[in-house]
Amino acid sequence: MPVAYKLTILFVIAALGLGGCADTSPILVGFSAQLTGRQGELGVASRNGAELAVEQINARGGIDGRPIQLIVMDDQGEPETARRVDAELVKQGVVAIIGHPTSEQTSAVFEQMNQSGVVLLSSTSSSSKFTGQDDLFFRVIPSNEFIGKALARYIAGQPGIQKIVGVYDLNNKAFTETLWFIIQNEFVSEGGDARVDFAFGSGKTDLQTLAGEIVAQKPDAIVFMAAAVDVALMSQYVRQLGFEGRLFSSPWGQTRELIEKGGKSVNGLEIVAVYNPSHPSTAYVQFTSQFSERFGRAPTLGASHSYEAVKVLADALKQTGGQAAGLADALKQTSNFPGLQGNISIDEFGDVVREVYIVRVEDGNFNIVEIVSPNE
Repeated sequence: MPVAYKLTILFVIAALGLGGCADTSPILVGFSAQLTGRQGELGVASRNGAELAVEQINARGGIDGRPIQLIVMDDQGEPETARRVDAELVKQGVVAIIGHPTSEQTSAVFEQMNQSGVVLLSSTSSSSKFTGQDDLFFRVIPSNEFIGKALARYIAGQPGIQKIVGVYDLNNKAFTETLWFIIQNEFVSEGGDARVDFAFGSGKTDLQTLAGEIVAQKPDAIVFMAAAVDVALMSQYVRQLGFEGRLFSSPWGQTRELIEKGGKSVNGLEIVAVYNPSHPSTAYVQFTSQFSERFGRAPTLGASHSYEAVKVLADALKQTGGQAAGLADALKQTSNFPGLQGNISIDEFGDVVREVYIVRVEDGNFNIVEIVSPNE
């Protein structure tokens, strides 16, 4: 047998051998959110959005032939539980964690995750506490700074609103308190009165009594920074007490539960939203159809943003070959990534700038009344 022929055979055998040894093991990605309890709707929607994204990525071959395996944990809306489940995910070898949807749980694990060296990518944690820091926390939602100012300026521009009262849930203090302070300061700078606020604990405070105290202040408008279930209940109570002023909410309230449990009392309520349920983009329309078919209901904020977070993470993992090493740097290079509702760019601190919306509840729907560009 000629030497050249022997070498060719050996080369082919070697190539086949190398191909057979390609890594096809799953890439482990964690997911942490509150999946149970009275405020679990956001977490469940976020999990569903993440699962849909993972299924689609894997159907297209995963990351260089390696499937993503999503390991789901319930943080139960408790800081200590959030720390425990994230530590367990790190122990299992995840390359990143998608979570937590609420800023309070994100705050609880913030330092822990930085020390672990594992990226934490949130879909909806918008607290200003995480802004402008060189760390391993990333997000696909604008910070409270932009969200709060947008809402305050909108309210200040409405005729007949001079005095507002803020109502925020201490169970998610990292989000609600910082958002209220931004709204309060901006509204005052616009010449309004925002001196009064009420803090409460979801599931602990008598909301009917609290509603009476709020109405007694005789505000022109009430701004709720709470989960949909609490916004729905408080809206009912203040309307029953004869309050005829305007109602506003943070993005946290934008779920179907608000409409289902609030009924007529939330009709006309306006939300500063980071999610447009009627967005016309082809990508979003397709996502809505796919999500509805997969889970039997329309997507909401958590589903949309969690889906985007997984897609952004997958794009960065392609650059690192599915490895955790270099993942943070790859995420910082995210620029004009095609999201469901516009492009996504992440800066050197892991923060994102996107447009927000003013959404009004009308006849059981969330309708856009104003778009606020980050350039305004």
